[in-house]
Amino acid sequence: MKKRRAKHSKWSRPFVRTSATGLSAALLLAGSTFAQATGNSPWENAVNVLQTAFTGPIAKGLALVAIVVGGLTFAVPRH
Repeated sequence: MKKRRAKHSKWSRPFVRTSATGLSAALLLAGSTFAQATGNSPWENAVNVLQTAFTGPIAKGLALVAIVVGGLTFAVPRH
């Protein structure tokens, strides 16, 4: 019995080659960009962003709104 080879379309191989080249270039450029960012590890940067998000003025305003809404749900009786 002869094994049949899968037929590839005309554009599939160049597409795969181009995609792999583009992805490799993007990863190399992204790695050098992150290395030059601040000298800190990516985890430290992420923690700093989260800390700013949770302690900023928007977070404090949302906490105040949540407290008011929670108080109103206890103050207004259900039917």
